[in-house]
Amino acid sequence: MSPIETRPRSSSFSSTPTFSSDLSKLRLATNNQSVVSSYTAAIEIASTFDVLTSSHSPLVRKVVLGCEDDWISFFERSNCVTTAADGSNEVNLEKFLRYCFDIAYKMPASPSTRPLRGNAHVRSVSHGGVPLPVGSPGGTRRASPPQLSI
Repeated sequence: MSPIETRPRSSSFSSTPTFSSDLSKLRLATNNQSVVSSYTAAIEIASTFDVLTSSHSPLVRKVVLGCEDDWISFFERSNCVTTAADGSNEVNLEKFLRYCFDIAYKMPASPSTRPLRGNAHVRSVSHGGVPLPVGSPGGTRRASPPQLSI
């Protein structure tokens, strides 16, 4: 055997929470239903989700769920709470789970979708906004803007 195969697995390897694993927990706990009729039941089930409890989940660092009011506020922010015909609150835990994974793993929007110019440096608008060749001394000699024909 090679030395790599005989080394024990490092404790630094981790298991990132997965949506399918947490969804399985939800379905098992709710008998394949995703809506529960109380905050207490919702908290009891949601507190088993790895995305909310695993130290490897980025959501754990973003959300503090220390008391029932924290949970209720988080449920309401996720737009998963509806009012039933009898006036009681219902919590759609599948919608809540999707919200949790969305905010845990969503990438920020790209700052720009424009391709960058590879062979020219564009000066800022406050400095004329004129493209200069790469390696240009940076403003000792200004290029004239192109003539516009109407």
